[in-house]
Amino acid sequence: MAGNTRGKLKEHFEGIHKNLDWVTYHCQKCLELIAGKNPNLTDGVKSINEGCKIIDKGVQDIYSKL
Repeated sequence: MAGNTRGKLKEHFEGIHKNLDWVTYHCQKCLELIAGKNPNLTDGVKSINEGCKIIDKGVQDIYSKL
């Protein structure tokens, strides 16, 4: 467990990254279940996935600068 502010921040950003990995995983599973049956839902899930990738890139950038 980190004892200083920098270490605690790194822990939290690492947690955000791991949670976003799970969101991406679940989006992929949803897309498998939808399998083109509902184009609007497919587009929505893909948008969520892309948004998470953008957020994750920002999180990793901040983490690397701490």
